[in-house]
Amino acid sequence: MNKKRTIRLSLLWLATILMGGVVWILLYVQLAVNQENVATSLEIKFPEVVDEKNATLKLNQEGDIVPESGAESASENSEKIEYSHLVETGSPFWNVFPINSAGVSAENWHTILVQNRFKIDYTITPLTPRAWHLIRSNNSIRVQFRSELDAIKDILARKKRGKFSIQLISLENDQFPQAVSLLSSLLNDGHYAYLHRTDAEFDGKFWYRVRVGFFKNLEDARIAGKKIFEKYQDEELFPPKYWPVQPGPQELSRPVIDLRQPLNKPWVIQFPLYSKRTAALKDLALLNTETDFSYISQKLENAESAKLQFRIRIGFFETKKEAGSKIFLLKKKFPQFKSMKRVHL
Repeated sequence: MNKKRTIRLSLLWLATILMGGVVWILLYVQLAVNQENVATSLEIKFPEVVDEKNATLKLNQEGDIVPESGAESASENSEKIEYSHLVETGSPFWNVFPINSAGVSAENWHTILVQNRFKIDYTITPLTPRAWHLIRSNNSIRVQFRSELDAIKDILARKKRGKFSIQLISLENDQFPQAVSLLSSLLNDGHYAYLHRTDAEFDGKFWYRVRVGFFKNLEDARIAGKKIFEKYQDEELFPPKYWPVQPGPQELSRPVIDLRQPLNKPWVIQFPLYSKRTAALKDLALLNTETDFSYISQKLENAESAKLQFRIRIGFFETKKEAGSKIFLLKKKFPQFKSMKRVHL
């Protein structure tokens, strides 16, 4: 009897141990799955490219704004304060200032337009409610969408991230100032708008595609295009033919500014100052086909003046000699640009 009881107790203990082992394994698997989900929710990947065409228009011009105190970097700030204004401060060379910073200063240059290869961002962001703003994040200044913050918090939200843009119009090279004015109008209405330049000439010209993004599917992009067309229909700003495109990785993920560039390649080419923004934009339209990075900045002539001055710089170059070689090539192609100088940041 005692022997049977001992065997029964042994079997009971064995079953208990086995069940404990199974529970432990299940807990371990669950933890591993959760951990994998956390890791996956932090990655941000992006899609591939599509197409374009032409049209014409007539437009107006638009203004400025500037800074006061410095900006932080990451996403915890992005929900509390709207960061917007891109200011050349020294260290780092660019910083982002709060959106409610007032006026334009005579102390700092304020970057208003940035070319990254084929993509051009207009960086004066309005007070209009919108789903995006500029942030400083680690080694870059980039456009931050609220949907990206949701994607970090919620793995399912990653599927809702924008992967499409709507192309509203394509303007030829000498209409570049008009394309920038269009961006300004769209930004002021809360849209994220940018230009995408063709990488080659068509009919002997480069073209600038005016695009608004980003949308999670084709249908959302088409609906947005229809609304934008109808809103501006009386002004005849956009043709009735607009279409969704799937932007390439550069359009979706490239930062507006790579803050490491001025550190690693501290030389830029600077052009004489302009008194009119339109003149600066026309020259930039010629120059940005010859370089991977260029930008226009503005500031007041002096503290008492209400008059703005504008500056074009292109870069970046590792050495003074490399910048000098680029000046030689630019003068050869564009003899009208007689005065250019090398500047060490």
